[in-house]
Amino acid sequence: MGKYFEHASIGAVLVGLLSPGPVAARDAGAQLLQPSSKWSVHYADDFCRLSRTFGEGRDRISLVIDRFQPSDNFRLILAGQPMGGRHIKTTATIRFGTTLPEQRLAFLPGDLGKGGPAWVFSNAIRIRPYADPKDADAIPINDWITAEERASVTTIQISEPFSRARTLNTGPMTDAFAALHRCTEELLGHWGIDVARHATLTRWATPAESPAKWVRSSDYPQGMLAKQQPAMVQFRLIVGADGAPTACHVQQSTNPAGFNEAVCKALMSRARFEPALDAEGKPFPSFFINSVRFEIP
Repeated sequence: MGKYFEHASIGAVLVGLLSPGPVAARDAGAQLLQPSSKWSVHYADDFCRLSRTFGEGRDRISLVIDRFQPSDNFRLILAGQPMGGRHIKTTATIRFGTTLPEQRLAFLPGDLGKGGPAWVFSNAIRIRPYADPKDADAIPINDWITAEERASVTTIQISEPFSRARTLNTGPMTDAFAALHRCTEELLGHWGIDVARHATLTRWATPAESPAKWVRSSDYPQGMLAKQQPAMVQFRLIVGADGAPTACHVQQSTNPAGFNEAVCKALMSRARFEPALDAEGKPFPSFFINSVRFEIP
C-alpha cells in the first residue's frame, strides 16, 4: 500500500483529511471509456475495496474505491497511463453521475506498480460533498447519502487536470455500492463491535477536542526526521463507552518504520471522545478512523 503515496509532498505535520468541496457544474466533450472488466469487491481485514477498469491500452483507467468503515465516505484511487506525466496541479475535478455537483478534490501522485501511475485521494470522499467540509470528520447522522443519490451514479467524469475530460461509463452503481456496504458491515464484527447496536446509533464517537492536538511535531520519529522521511498513517481507534481509546490499529501506512508506533502511542495517550450513543442514548464501544500525515517543512 505504501506505493500509493510514495510521492507525498513536503509541508507540515498534519492530522486529518482533505475534504471535498463543490464547484460549478460543467459540460464537456469528454472521452467515454467503457468497462473493460467486471466489478470486483475485495474483503480485507481492515477495509473493503470496490474496483473496475475502463478503456483499453494507454487510455485504460482503473477505478478503486476503498472504504474503511460503514459510512458514505471512501478513498478514491484512479490509476493508469493517463494519470502519469507531470501535472501542474494536484487537484482533480470529478463528478459522480450527472445530477450531483462537481467536486474539486486534492490528490497525491503515486504508483500502483503494474497498475501504473495513480492519483490517490483522501478517504473523506463522497458522491455528494458535505455542505460544510468540517462535517467530513463528524459524519453527521442526518446527512447520509440517499438511495436516490446512489442510484443516480451511472458515470464518473474526471475533467481537470485533463485538457479533455474522461468519463467512466460505470452503469448503475446501486448493486456495487450495496456490496461495498455489506463488506464494511462485516468489518465491525471482526473488530469486536456490536453490529446490530451500531446500526441504530444516534451519535458517532466524536473527538472531545480537535484531532490536530493529538499528534504533535515532537512525535515525529527522530530517525525519520533526520532522513527527512514523510509518511501517511491511516489508523483505527476502538473507543470505549467512557470515551477513552482501548486499542489502536494501523490500517495502512506509507512508511511504517517508527511512524506506526509513534502514532498509536500519541493517540492512546491524548485522544479522548464523546462516546458513541445507541438508539436509547446510552454510551457503547465504537471506533474512530482517521489519518495522520507527517511532512517536513
